[in-house]
Amino acid sequence: MTERLSLEESPIMKLGIVGLGQWGQKLVRAIQEDGIPKSQLFHFAAGYTRSPSKHRTFALQEKLHLFDSYQEFLQSKSVDAVVIASPHSEHVDQICAAADAGLHIFVEKPLALDVAGAVKAIGAARDAERQLAVGFNRRFLPAYSNLKEILYSGRLGRVLHIEGNFSAPQALHFSPEDWRADHSQTPAGGMTLMGIHILDAMIGLAGAISGVRARSRRQFLQIDMDDTTDVQIEFAGGSTGYLSTVPATAHNWRLQVFGTAGWAEMRGYRQLTFAAVGQDAQTTQFAAVDIERAELEAFAKSVVDQTEYPIPLDDVVRGIGALDAVFQSVREDRFVTVEC
Repeated sequence: MTERLSLEESPIMKLGIVGLGQWGQKLVRAIQEDGIPKSQLFHFAAGYTRSPSKHRTFALQEKLHLFDSYQEFLQSKSVDAVVIASPHSEHVDQICAAADAGLHIFVEKPLALDVAGAVKAIGAARDAERQLAVGFNRRFLPAYSNLKEILYSGRLGRVLHIEGNFSAPQALHFSPEDWRADHSQTPAGGMTLMGIHILDAMIGLAGAISGVRARSRRQFLQIDMDDTTDVQIEFAGGSTGYLSTVPATAHNWRLQVFGTAGWAEMRGYRQLTFAAVGQDAQTTQFAAVDIERAELEAFAKSVVDQTEYPIPLDDVVRGIGALDAVFQSVREDRFVTVEC
């Protein structure tokens, strides 16, 4: 990257938010309150939303200057980086435009809905020598880091199987007009909203996914979105996996790794249990962490220090490849090889 930000020269990095729905507002509030930064590293100064009148009160409260168009926002040179929390299908074009404008980019998952889009977005950022980071915030949980350490230390022996579930009642509250209630934005139900977090967490533990067999159906929801999705997984390293996601039930996060020497399980975001063969299970409780603030701080530091963001883009592409294979498997009702 040819232009390095210096904290001595510019102690506050200015961010712009793209999309001010529920999640966009959550990201803003993770690092400032009533426009007052919680960190000396960065703050949100501006933004763009397709519905400015709907979010004017929030923008005034957080001292965000709202632009009338995305291009006007980019051309204003009012921020150092953009944080994109827009509909999934808009990510690639918005990333490419931001990179072309010379801005660093943090984008909510999924980066894209297919591998070609992901490669295009990453290529645009690299050509512009701009940082690109994807918001897989569950990787910033201490329980996940500890699970990874247990696995990599060999305490589980040979890994045989990984399984997980991420569910929440989100879709029960979607209106038909909500963009998330559009099948083109959420193919395979909760996969783009929640299941992709499990995919990413699994890739971070066990590496690339080589193939999937998925099913997805709508049993209850009245909107254009499936409510029950599950996926059988084959890892390139030889182990198997399984995940499910239900966006129409109570909140649940579970990630469990089984090995020849024992198993380890995240239950919720703060609890990790390790059970070695022949020994009693041991459970550790971790302190709560603001993972939205943690991921944005990691992004800002990667820009300032010109270092790689903690979640490698190679892992992101692997996740998009697996996600795209899930979509294809649901459409064609068959096992699909991951093409990346």
